[in-house]
Amino acid sequence: MKVLLRGVHLDLTDALRAYVDEHLVSHIERFADDEAAEIDISLVDINGPKGGVDKECRVTVRMPGLSSVHVTETADSLFPAIDAARDRLENALKRSRDRRREVQTDGLPQDVAVDVPTY
Repeated sequence: MKVLLRGVHLDLTDALRAYVDEHLVSHIERFADDEAAEIDISLVDINGPKGGVDKECRVTVRMPGLSSVHVTETADSLFPAIDAARDRLENALKRSRDRRREVQTDGLPQDVAVDVPTY
């Protein structure tokens, strides 16, 4: 899986990179075990040095066979924003995966199944 991590208006420290890898990427890898999968993570400081509830974690996951899933979470610090984004992303990926399974296992439509000759 390809991981893109960027910081907007903030510096990405080694500790922050390690936290993202341990608390976000490792949890999402079990859903996206394909090499073509991509996770794009943007950590943003909206107001800069002004302060306030302005730290944002934006995550987009692209996997073959599934539509893209995008989640944005805002908090007063990056760590709770990353954790909240992980939780929402896990739920969204589970729903997306389950929808895909339901569509693929429906079988033949009734009108096609009736017209098939039996020998």
